[in-house]
Amino acid sequence: YYDLIDLETSGQLDGVIEKVKNMPTPASAPKPPVSDSELDVGASLDRIKLEQVLVEMGNQGVLSTNRKFLTTHYSSFYGNDLVAWLKGFLLSYEEALKMGGDLLKEGLIVHATDPNHPFADSTQLYKVVGAGYPSALNTGLTQPSSEVSAVKIGENLRKCMTSLYAKHISEDGNKVNYEGLKSDVEFAKYVMIAQMLQRVSLKNLTKAERIAMFINIYNALIIHGIVNKGAPKNLLKRLQFFKNVSYVIAGHNYSLNDIENGVLRGNRKGVVNLCKPFSPKDQRLQTALDAPEPRIHFALNCGSKGCPPIRVYTADKLDSQLDRATKSFLTTGGCIVDRETHSVSLSPILKWFKVDFGKTDGEMLQWVCKHISQTDEARYSRNSLIRTRLRLFGWIMIGQLIIKPS
Repeated sequence: YYDLIDLETSGQLDGVIEKVKNMPTPASAPKPPVSDSELDVGASLDRIKLEQVLVEMGNQGVLSTNRKFLTTHYSSFYGNDLVAWLKGFLLSYEEALKMGGDLLKEGLIVHATDPNHPFADSTQLYKVVGAGYPSALNTGLTQPSSEVSAVKIGENLRKCMTSLYAKHISEDGNKVNYEGLKSDVEFAKYVMIAQMLQRVSLKNLTKAERIAMFINIYNALIIHGIVNKGAPKNLLKRLQFFKNVSYVIAGHNYSLNDIENGVLRGNRKGVVNLCKPFSPKDQRLQTALDAPEPRIHFALNCGSKGCPPIRVYTADKLDSQLDRATKSFLTTGGCIVDRETHSVSLSPILKWFKVDFGKTDGEMLQWVCKHISQTDEARYSRNSLIRTRLRLFGWIMIGQLIIKPS
């Protein structure tokens, strides 16, 4: 142990620092933190200054809790209050107005009800992006950067997830080594990238980019939720898990239910829900697909034994990937034909979300046959009058199927 003050007083401190710098790094030493360049985002001095402004807004009471209509907005403020506060720092009116606009442009603040509303010196209500969602798993300070598109962040997430999945998920995609994943430095990098989803821009995403991104986020969020909270043990805990485990994306909170039923199913009611996830005035409705994509049900892994395997999806290959995932699921237990009883046993996934596949059992079966059209089962099912029955879903959480790290 060295007394730094004594070393500095005696003039030895610089020598000790040089000695430590030249020492070889032990193999057991932790890896350095992820740099901005590794995250593939550009550092911005202006962005850092603006984030410091947000900190001071909180410290000096500019941010407060306000209600707009029936919604409570945490860490929010009125445009004229911000302008008046900034002018107190000897900024001109024009400079204060520009700084408010810069905060909005950088994605650090957003209008409380209208995402397209510009910053104005008025009684319009604004809020800090990502505020008010303390239970979301990706809240916290983000890397200082200019606005990054969802495509870019999605690609960074995809690369990180591919690396983690290769090391900690079994080859068939059905078992997860949660203990090894949690301690992997790559997982810490993933968490940092996930934090950037708070301020990502979802503008101008193609349909394929949106679907691939939200499928990957959903599957990763399931794993992140089990790592942080543990696997739910009963039906009530599972319902709470899918309702509460969430990420803040583009300033709005998205739970697992919101992603599946709100975005990917085109804002349809979930299995146990009485209402649609997004109301007509909900800003998240802009991210919902115009119509549900039924094949996503064979790409989303909800953490149970009967779910499809975990894979990473890309926008440029999405159609073929979803086709393969659908056919693989249906031909490896998702659809079982019993020729003796002339019946077809289907995974409950198709019954729970039957509205996505057809209005009747017959339409649902036609959809299934279309997606396994090269198999004997499809030909037999298509040419026979058969009954459909549903199997009990295998609710054994993947979280219990732990591969101990070697």
